[in-house]
Amino acid sequence: MTADPQAVKQRRVRDGVGFFRTFLKSPGSVGAVLPSSRWLARVLVGRLDELEPGDLVVEYGPGTGPMTAAIRAALPDGVRYLGIELDTGFHELLERRFPTLDFHHGSAADVTAILSDRGLPMPKRILSGLPFASLPAAVQSNVVSGIVDSLRESGGEFRTFQYVHAYGLASARRFRALMRERFASFERIGPIVRNVPPAFVLRYRDAR
Repeated sequence: MTADPQAVKQRRVRDGVGFFRTFLKSPGSVGAVLPSSRWLARVLVGRLDELEPGDLVVEYGPGTGPMTAAIRAALPDGVRYLGIELDTGFHELLERRFPTLDFHHGSAADVTAILSDRGLPMPKRILSGLPFASLPAAVQSNVVSGIVDSLRESGGEFRTFQYVHAYGLASARRFRALMRERFASFERIGPIVRNVPPAFVLRYRDAR
């Protein structure tokens, strides 16, 4: 069944209002005024058809779910998904909006413990909507360590994005420098100019 365009538009407006309210309450935890666009979501998710049944995709900071929807549309049969969301309101929204997917209410820095507790394998793909440029240095380091620990074992890859206007910020540069130390392969895609604001997608492979 084709989605009603008016209903989709109304939902995006509601998502934008809710996202903006969360931004006002805690800009460091959200890092953007609006949810990511479907254009950015499609580039960030990329192709998942090389994954095999039993593989796991983990999403950090799904928010209102624009990237989650793109993941769900591209997820091959038998490939599992787990979204990790720290904000209580967003977590509740995600569980209502995507009842067939699994979500964890907690911090992405605890990814290895979360996966162990749930009996899940290390992920083949981690896709992140976290605002790394807005995170304190210690939090950045803890999240990156979790990414490396999980992907080193699985041989998977990590994708995130940074807004063009924030790309040169010290915290954004620090994050990329930290990732260069921990990954052998890096690719920058974009900018995705149809997103507001425009953003680069960052792709990392070969954790070390």
